[in-house]
Amino acid sequence: PPIHLMPALTDLIYVVDDDAAVLHSTRFLLESEGLRVETFADGPELLAAFPGPSPAFVLLDHVLPGLDGLEVCARLHDLDARVPVVLITGHPDPAIRARARAAGIPLVDKPLAFDALLGLLAPDVARDTARDAAPAPRPAPLHQPA
Repeated sequence: PPIHLMPALTDLIYVVDDDAAVLHSTRFLLESEGLRVETFADGPELLAAFPGPSPAFVLLDHVLPGLDGLEVCARLHDLDARVPVVLITGHPDPAIRARARAAGIPLVDKPLAFDALLGLLAPDVARDTARDAAPAPRPAPLHQPA
């Protein structure tokens, strides 16, 4: 089933990550696509924004201080069940993938691939596509071994 984003209703994206560099680069990427971005350093900061304007979706890091991303997602859906969440992680272990899949939450690996992230903005993107998005490719070495 597709991720039900709300881009027709809003161009607001919430990004939650405790890494300031990730917040900055993700904000830059999304704003360069004409979207509005609100950033949050942790789950409680995000949860304090509700009730408020409903974002098209929340891009939520899994590893956060205090509550992990899946716990934040559960609490967020208690406040507003309509808000779609995309979980991101730099630590993609099978247990996290299984928990996210069981909760119906797409999971994207860090570093965030530009195309995978922007693909999430299309309402027809399937959960499996987002969950299985590959991390950004590493550049090839400058010199090949002889």
